[in-house]
This record gives sequence, structure tokens and C-alpha cells, in this order.
Amino acid sequence: MAGKDKHVDILVLDDDLDLLTTTAELLADMGYKVKGFADPESALEFAMAQTFSVGLFDFRLGSLKNGLDVVETMQALGCKSVYVMVSADIENSTQTRAHNLKLFEFMRKPVAPESLLATIERALAQSNLMAA
Repeated sequence: MAGKDKHVDILVLDDDLDLLTTTAELLADMGYKVKGFADPESALEFAMAQTFSVGLFDFRLGSLKNGLDVVETMQALGCKSVYVMVSADIENSTQTRAHNLKLFEFMRKPVAPESLLATIERALAQSNLMAA
């Protein structure tokens, strides 16, 4: 039971505090256990100590790391999560890297709440399949 306390459904990473708060509240209102971070270092620190099913990350984080860098580091640390990336602009090289990292979905901003919720639901189902 104690192990369950160290698990969240969705880890949200976005340097835009308003968007981070809005997204986390939307997901929490839908009944998901959510943990949000505004910087990659805090998200990585969390991932080393706890588990999460789905990572919902912004691509551009306003730091030296972007969302794909964070996914790559988390995968190297052994995180067995499913990742969804959101970005306003998606270049071909970014899409290729996302594909190579086996991201579940790469969504273009702005993301409609219904679309985000549907994607998160599918990502959680995929995460459950991987865990089984």
C-alpha cells in the first residue's frame, strides 16, 4: 500500500505556470492523481523517487532542456511511463526524435481540453497494458 502512495497518474511539466495550473486542475477535476512541475530538474528529481503512468510535457521549457531531453533522461533512469508531448511548433527533426523515443503522442498547441482528455485516457490505457 505504501508503494501506491508514491505513484501518480499524470506528471505534468510546463514552464508556463498558468497553463501548468489549468492543465493540472483539469486533470485533477477528472479524478486523476496529478503532480505538476514548472522546471525539468524538479520533475526529474520526482521521477527518481516516485512513479507515474503518463508524462504530459511541454516541448519548450525555457531552460537548457526541452521536453524530449527530459523524456530521454527519464527513460535512461528506467521510468516505464507513457509520454505525451505538446508544442506550438513541431519541426521534422523534433518529430523524428519524438518517434525514436517512442512518445505516445505529440500534440500541437493549442490543445482542446476534450482532445487532451481523450489522449490522456488512451495513454493511461497504454500504460496499464505495459504494466500488466
